[in-house]
Amino acid sequence: MSTPDAASGRRRPEFRKGRPTLTRDRIARAALEILAESGPGEVTMRAVGARLRVSPRALYNYVSDRRDLLGEMVAVCQGDRPRPRLDAGRWQESLRAYCRELRAWYRAHPGMLALARAEDLTPFASPEMSRADDELVGFLFGLGMSPRDAYRAWSVVVLQVAGFAEVWDAWHDRPPAGADPAGWPGVPPGAAATTLPHLRLVTAESARESPDELFESVLTMLIAGVRDLL
Repeated sequence: MSTPDAASGRRRPEFRKGRPTLTRDRIARAALEILAESGPGEVTMRAVGARLRVSPRALYNYVSDRRDLLGEMVAVCQGDRPRPRLDAGRWQESLRAYCRELRAWYRAHPGMLALARAEDLTPFASPEMSRADDELVGFLFGLGMSPRDAYRAWSVVVLQVAGFAEVWDAWHDRPPAGADPAGWPGVPPGAAATTLPHLRLVTAESARESPDELFESVLTMLIAGVRDLL
């Protein structure tokens, strides 16, 4: 396989001397792998170079510095962000479907929310990157919401979906070494059997419910909240 050479239009080989040919996209994806595995603090030019088996200096032929690398990481993630396919005639079903797609997108790019908290990524925003949010807000306007309520509904959708992916999905998708999410009893280890009786009761139920099932319950509550705003 090969990739296009932007300067000549010719296709470049995917690998050269056993190592992947460098491109901005490949460098960004290597950085995203490091971000998912180790967090924002480990995304360095040295670490990316090591991941790609090249000298860090070789990266500077493609990205000017770490900030430029962060911008390319954002662009790669935003490139496959789902666009809402919302239908006012069946708004509940279509909003639920979009939330599922949005959750899958967050799960496909683990660590980006942590990176956004650790670094100022706002300079990398663009109108195209915000198109999906604009369409969602326009959909809420179409349901008859005021700007204030549309803002609230849009914020809750993003917070609920992103929060679920960042906390619950991350815990199950990438548990810490030695941890077993399915085996978490819901109460601190060593607690007496008579303590925290209510938590013991609900965690016994949660052990039988998958993250997907719990997310559907989250969506049911979210839809109910949107309905109340209408």
